[in-house]
Amino acid sequence: MFENFEVNKRFEGRVHERHEFSLNIQGDQYKGLIHDGKIHWYNPHPKQKIEEENLNAVESQVFNMMNDIQ
Repeated sequence: MFENFEVNKRFEGRVHERHEFSLNIQGDQYKGLIHDGKIHWYNPHPKQKIEEENLNAVESQVFNMMNDIQ
């Protein structure tokens, strides 16, 4: 579904500490972070190129992978 899934900590040791992720879908690089149970995508947003149904599958897989890391 996607390649090169990477996770980094942002704002480490601070109140706003978050895990930032990046992934590659069909040659396009996307980044975002999870906060309050939602994915907040940076620009470009994958919904600009990916159908809603496929985006839901990607987000579900991101949640699963992030749960494994945390």
